[in-house]
Amino acid sequence: MLSLFVISCQQTMFNVDVSNIEADVDINRFDIEFDSISPTNIYYGLNSLKEKYGDFPEFYTEAILRLGNIESASLMSAYQDFSNYCIVNGIFDDVINQFPDLECIQKQFSDGAKHYKYYFPQDSLPKIFTIVSGFQESIFPTDGIVAISLDKYLGSDYPTYQNLGIENYKRRKMIPAMIPADYFKVIAYLNYPKKETSTPDLLNEMVYEGRVQYFLNCMLPDMPDSIRWGYSDIQYRWVETYEEEIWDYLVDKKLLFDKNPITVRNFTGEGPFTNAFGNNSAPGCATYCGYKIVCSFMKNNPNVSLKELMEITDMTYINSKARYNP
Repeated sequence: MLSLFVISCQQTMFNVDVSNIEADVDINRFDIEFDSISPTNIYYGLNSLKEKYGDFPEFYTEAILRLGNIESASLMSAYQDFSNYCIVNGIFDDVINQFPDLECIQKQFSDGAKHYKYYFPQDSLPKIFTIVSGFQESIFPTDGIVAISLDKYLGSDYPTYQNLGIENYKRRKMIPAMIPADYFKVIAYLNYPKKETSTPDLLNEMVYEGRVQYFLNCMLPDMPDSIRWGYSDIQYRWVETYEEEIWDYLVDKKLLFDKNPITVRNFTGEGPFTNAFGNNSAPGCATYCGYKIVCSFMKNNPNVSLKELMEITDMTYINSKARYNP
């Protein structure tokens, strides 16, 4: 009963009324339009897309696919190689089969946009362009635009991922449901980057990453916790259960102010688990304590808005005012 009460309080903390807010994210299915271009018609096709989408086709072909300049003589040959690679691996076909439309994630994007406008009424969200990147990065941000590689969200059991040697813990997050979470996480990183100082210690990193998770809770309060965190259900239950033990370990081992990049990465970075706590633990588990520090800070400083929280550059200030006690 106590557990249910705590969960209920956490959910209430992020529930705000957005029923009267009209907002959405502008999503462009660039992947479909790009796939319709014939290799022999690449110059005309790209210039037509440029008229419609401005500089994005150039960003896509040059910065993402690295096919060369949109006007270069070698572009046709480079595009033919990319097209053949996609045909052999069935990438565009698999993307269309998985995402004939974006209905499966549209509601999450719409809800996220409404919450974003609630907390940041003067700001706007970047447009989304869906692309196929040939299994490169999942997200490519540029000015006012976020490109999302749909070929990186084809499902954890998608055979090509294993053939490419992608680790299990990464494949688990390569599912359609992760797209809105990854998008809004990028928004947090872009708008509120880390303070450019010397190498951060573990406490700074865990509070910064915990604040990003707090931001996600505000944007996507109805999304399952495990999806927001990129954890399995078991891993999320583990980190909830062992929060106090994680914190006590970090304090007892005097790790909070450790600046060793390996230490910081082990306790806040991606991975199959956190080395110090064994194979059944959640990866980057110190970030969960960082998130709870932020929750405690906001609870004890009720006049601080989400925008004001995100604008704080000194993570030690958040910790000092949080009165965190797991």
